[in-house]
Amino acid sequence: MIALASFGCINKAKEAIAPQPPEGTGALTCREVVEQCDSQCGDPICLNNCTGQGTPDAASQHAALLDCGQRNSCTDQACMEQSCPSEISACMGPDPGTPAENAAPAPEPTTAPGQTPVAPPS
Repeated sequence: MIALASFGCINKAKEAIAPQPPEGTGALTCREVVEQCDSQCGDPICLNNCTGQGTPDAASQHAALLDCGQRNSCTDQACMEQSCPSEISACMGPDPGTPAENAAPAPEPTTAPGQTPVAPPS
């Protein structure tokens, strides 16, 4: 009986240290969770609690990012970038401040051979 009670206490202690990520019930993207919540944290419990602020997809991505950091004993950005590049990419996505690399260039005016290009009316 004591073994069962202590096993239950150990499980509760593990949950307090690294709680199971809640289902995403928030509205934030994973990037927003990192930028708005994680940036305010100073310990793993806080970081794990941020996971629930994301949508279900964002919560899953955030949990994977935290799990990778924990598996690799990361305590700083450099370790995360080296150890978890795919998780960071999945969570952070493309930088919203930069244009998409695959954006179509502006169309060039087309002319028939021997014709002078005509500028569009202003």
